[in-house]
Amino acid sequence: MPVDPSATQPPVILSAAEGSRSYKNEPLKESHLRSLLKAMSWRILATLTTILIAYFITGQIDIALMIGGIEFVLKFLIYYLHERAWQLVPRGSIRRLVHWDTDHS
Repeated sequence: MPVDPSATQPPVILSAAEGSRSYKNEPLKESHLRSLLKAMSWRILATLTTILIAYFITGQIDIALMIGGIEFVLKFLIYYLHERAWQLVPRGSIRRLVHWDTDHS
């Protein structure tokens, strides 16, 4: 009788967002580099928006650039720390919490 090869291998989960493979029991973790790159790309877009708003309000490009520069540095750090803090939350724990709440209502 032939043996099903998938029966001897752990199931593989493909993450569309990450484009990576992970075994079912291994937690999906985002690398520090990916968190930094995401923080950088978002900060550039958000800072350009802030600079434009500051320029339209003040009419002074030097003030708008100063506001944008301060905002870039502070919010870059805050975003990175926020991303890393979420990595401490085990994947699926929020889903389990929500399901527990609906199961016991």
